Amino acid sequence: MFKALIIDDEQRASDILQLMIERFVPVITGVWTCNDSRLAAQMIHDVKPDLVFLDIRMPYLDGFEVLSQIREKRFKIIFTTAYNEYTLQAIRFSAFDYLLKPVDVEELINAIDRYKMSIDKLEFQPEQLRNILNNLQSNDPNQFRLAVPSKEGVHFFRPSQIIRLEAMGAYTQIHLEGNKQFLASKTLGEYEELLSNHGFIRTHKSHLINLIQISFLDHDGFVVLRDGSKAEVSRRRKEEVMQLLRTNGNT
Repeated sequence: MFKALIIDDEQRASDILQLMIERFVPVITGVWTCNDSRLAAQMIHDVKPDLVFLDIRMPYLDGFEVLSQIREKRFKIIFTTAYNEYTLQAIRFSAFDYLLKPVDVEELINAIDRYKMSIDKLEFQPEQLRNILNNLQSNDPNQFRLAVPSKEGVHFFRPSQIIRLEAMGAYTQIHLEGNKQFLASKTLGEYEELLSNHGFIRTHKSHLINLIQISFLDHDGFVVLRDGSKAEVSRRRKEEVMQLLRTNGNT
């Protein structure tokens, strides 16, 4: 059983989220709200929540300034925000969960399910928060650093350093420049959604490829990559892949 604190300057939004939690998330047995960001740090200290739903844009202090006042962040964070693609991308690239306003019940339940699977992984959260701030300070989303959770910890690197990603069931094998690789605890589909605007193409149900890392398409239906490795191209994706390679001068 868990305690949750909602920090949001809009009382109506926090009241609705509190009601949703009380009705649909029985694993959370206590819910508190804070509508003044200046009081949020003290409430976190008093309530000692397991989970904080944190609005990003608020008067007086934004969500990140609130967090900067907390030395020991022994709680998980789910950001809540109105639609802002740039901010959302910075959050997602840093492996944090988020809810879009107005909050959807099903998305809330899914977020809580993910939270329950990750409640013991707090040690890398400060680095992930710093990564969000660094990403937000960048004027170019292509310079965002990606935070990738694995069994060894959280890895940070830019998408341009990735050669390819390969599906391994519910996990993804990530191959980096310099012959580095590791197993990430997200599906290939999640990375496809995250990296689709960063020059990555799905050549096969099991392969997501960085377009700039492709040398050519061979006669056997495989893309040959700069590191010498190969990845299969499915029949239904072959024409799309060839067109992209022609457009980018890879053929």
